[in-house]
Amino acid sequence: MQVFCLATVETADVQCKVCGQNYALYFECKSHEERQQALQMVVDTLDQHHAESPESTVHPDKAFNVPAWHGVAHMSGAAILGGAPPWAA
Repeated sequence: MQVFCLATVETADVQCKVCGQNYALYFECKSHEERQQALQMVVDTLDQHHAESPESTVHPDKAFNVPAWHGVAHMSGAAILGGAPPWAA
């Protein structure tokens, strides 16, 4: 189960509760239960980014995957299967 997270100023699927940064989410999984679990993983990850600072700059500059993936983010299963926009590279 993987989620592609893309910072956005438009309509967001989740907002960081510490700094307010908005993220559009693209899911590899499709079931409601899996999506809820994945959403919680994203919220937890956003919280972990703030372990050192409350500033929004602690989040990755580019799109990222939860759980972490060491390949190019826009080539992840979540990005491809979730229908992430091609410009999200």
